[in-house]
Amino acid sequence: MNWKVLGLAAVIAMAGASAAKADLIVNGGFETGNFSGWTLSGNTGFTGVSGPGFGDGFVNNPNTGNFFAFLGPVGSDGSMSQTFADTAGQALTVSFFLANDGDTPNDFHISFDGTTLLSLTNDAAHAFEEFTFVVTGTGSDTLTIGGFRNDPGYFGLDDVSVTAVPEPASIALFGAGLIGFGLLRRRRNRA
Repeated sequence: MNWKVLGLAAVIAMAGASAAKADLIVNGGFETGNFSGWTLSGNTGFTGVSGPGFGDGFVNNPNTGNFFAFLGPVGSDGSMSQTFADTAGQALTVSFFLANDGDTPNDFHISFDGTTLLSLTNDAAHAFEEFTFVVTGTGSDTLTIGGFRNDPGYFGLDDVSVTAVPEPASIALFGAGLIGFGLLRRRRNRA
């Protein structure tokens, strides 16, 4: 058995598996300190990006990193979206973290290519919670966060992400590479 080839296959498999987790969303954690990468529309009053100590209650600190988006239009909904390229037919995981101070009325909606993934009305107060959905890419897709409204409070949004779901064949190749790498190390340790 050619251990060098097996080792190379393991490295390629690991590289392929890590590439499959590349995030398709730009600035999903709002770490630029602004909405760069996002297109805002509708009522964007009381909507922005902030760091720790923004407000009180559940919407005052980022879920991770240094920044998060606060969403609090009054009277009508705001919206933000991002269009990105992917592989047609590929399964994608959409995930994000949402917090709410619980003031009412409020609503929060998120959709993928116009199909609603989540719709909340008068959502109760809660700390950051993760929401995850699996969708199918078409080659060029749009994630829309909105409408959103929170009179007179705020939603907190952080860590918005769209990643490719690894295919079973990629997972098997990755596993085979790890086994081969382990056998190679074991054989070297015996020598």
